[in-house]
Amino acid sequence: MNPNVRTALGIGGLIVLAAGLGAGIFVWRGSQAATWFVIIGIPALVVTAIALYVRGVIARSGTSEQQFIETQARTTAEEFQDCVREVNDLDDAYPKWTPSVDARLESIEGDFRSQSVTFDLETGSFNLGNGIKDANLQEFERLSNEIDDVEGTVESSFREFVDEELTAIETAFERLEEAGLVRADRIHSLSDEESIPEYRDTLDLAREEATDTVETAIEAVREMGRGEDRPSGVDTVESDLDEAERAIDDDEFERAVASILDAQDRLRDQYSGSFEEERDAVLELVDAVDRADITSHVDAEYLDNVDRIEATIEELDSALDLGELSRPRSELRGTCLDIVASMERELEDDVRTLRNTELPSGYYREPAVVDERFVDELDDIDDLGRFTERWSEVVTRLSDALETANTKAAVVDAYDDVAVTIEDTLDAEGEVTDDDLPMRHADQFLGLYFRRNDGVEFDPAVPVLRRGDVETHDLTVDLTYERGGDARTATVEITGGGYDETKTVETRIAGSVTFEAVPEGTHTLSADPGDSAFGRVERDVTIGGDTTASVDFTEQSLRDQLCEGVDADMEELVPEMSPRLESLFEEQGYVSTAMELPVRDTHAPCLLAVWCDEAGYDICRDGDEIVVYDGDQLERELTNVLRYNVEVGEQLPYDELEQNFLSAPVPVAVIRDVVAGVDSEYDVTTTQTAIEVN
Repeated sequence: MNPNVRTALGIGGLIVLAAGLGAGIFVWRGSQAATWFVIIGIPALVVTAIALYVRGVIARSGTSEQQFIETQARTTAEEFQDCVREVNDLDDAYPKWTPSVDARLESIEGDFRSQSVTFDLETGSFNLGNGIKDANLQEFERLSNEIDDVEGTVESSFREFVDEELTAIETAFERLEEAGLVRADRIHSLSDEESIPEYRDTLDLAREEATDTVETAIEAVREMGRGEDRPSGVDTVESDLDEAERAIDDDEFERAVASILDAQDRLRDQYSGSFEEERDAVLELVDAVDRADITSHVDAEYLDNVDRIEATIEELDSALDLGELSRPRSELRGTCLDIVASMERELEDDVRTLRNTELPSGYYREPAVVDERFVDELDDIDDLGRFTERWSEVVTRLSDALETANTKAAVVDAYDDVAVTIEDTLDAEGEVTDDDLPMRHADQFLGLYFRRNDGVEFDPAVPVLRRGDVETHDLTVDLTYERGGDARTATVEITGGGYDETKTVETRIAGSVTFEAVPEGTHTLSADPGDSAFGRVERDVTIGGDTTASVDFTEQSLRDQLCEGVDADMEELVPEMSPRLESLFEEQGYVSTAMELPVRDTHAPCLLAVWCDEAGYDICRDGDEIVVYDGDQLERELTNVLRYNVEVGEQLPYDELEQNFLSAPVPVAVIRDVVAGVDSEYDVTTTQTAIEVN
């Protein structure tokens, strides 16, 4: 029978049955009973019939109810899967987070297993077993509610964890700021309405900022321990800082800060009283930057940083600010290193331009500084005084190299355009002067044009470039030293009017060098003797009728050598320094640059030379050390030694002599000279290692 017909007949039969029952009740029980049957009995009969019909249909199909249970089971399992994976992900990313839901997850996993759903809590994967058709639908609804509750607990626990972490970072920042080691930005707060990913992003960013800030504080404290006079407990301090770095790796910033502050306290205790020295050393580096005159070679940002740091340092006036001083000191060192790196890069760019251009011979000679790298060398110098001295030397060399390279590179870059102007002016006027070239370094453009083109004359004295053959000459420079000695390497340079050539010659007392094809005109001759005992020579030479020039290197006094390049007026400073120097002399029997003197290390040799002249003492050089001593006293001491302390046929080594009999540590050469002038009844000779009496 057609299912639709069967269904219609069933419904019709149900209506007939209900009507018959209603009529019977009306006849047997009366109208009141019939009314209640219509109100209650007929709907109940219809609902029961429909339920039996649906159950029958479901029973006949055998699949729809199982599919519904399986769908509900899969949906609930996927909810649990998301929950498990989120917990695992957060747990892996934040090991210190403890949500305390492991037992509940295991319980839910067991409940799923009882409903034929197996879970792997490590990966979050699940599998629906064959018994799922017999699972309890209401159990999955209960599990879904419990999963929601676990997810709420996880979110609440993670938010609390993040809040605690941010608070710890904030506290760490406050402690570092109170110690004067850093200045840190405040961490942004979070609200409960923000999602877990937003909490994660905020925490990760805060940890990155905290890592940078704490590393800055570590370097600031490490900077406090730099210097020649390093504290005795520097190993313990370094151990504290290493512990702080390990704590950073574990994201334990409060522990890191505690170690940093312990290290700072150790240094503060050991450096008590050294604040003024540290402050003066930092300000001396600031002064060195001001004196360097590098405005044209570095970005203004670097010099602005130095000015800002100087203002910060000048506000510090108490030994209690020693920790605060280390931060600007570290920042100043970093800025000075950046300045050197910037100048090296600029020099490399200029030299690259010149190397990539075909230049005429003699136009540009690369200085040795081009191939040197100074940043790593400077960074390894812990003592700030030596850092300042070496930094000044490096910057001076780079500045000199940049002055030439900048000019030459600028001329080479613009030459093609300027050469057209020179050519047009030559064609129209027959000559070109610097007034015809409205630009800087006009003489350099004219000189380069002369070197690159035949048939022109160049007079660098005007300067002027003319059509025609320029007359050139070979110039011979004769060099003579005031006295002979070991071989020296003299350097001679001829510059001016577009000509630039350098030559060297090695000699003991005299030599000569020849410069070829030097154009007529006035040029600058510079000669370096290659021996600090002799002075440099620099003067103008006119190339024309004369084709020779002479250079006489005259010997400098030790005072002139020691005071060369010192900008301070030592004669004015000596009266102020003299009491301290006299006190040292009386205590030690001599004064040397190895002692702690009341002046910068770079000025100490000159100070001793000037004071020595005024006080009537003697002075000598022993390697890099300068020693001031009493010559008469030294002669008396050596005379007594020869008379009473050395027997005929014996030797007295110099080291024993200095240790036991001399009041000043003078070099062997001085001892030999004095011994040679001592009257003795015996034959006294000096060897390389001892005095010998025969």
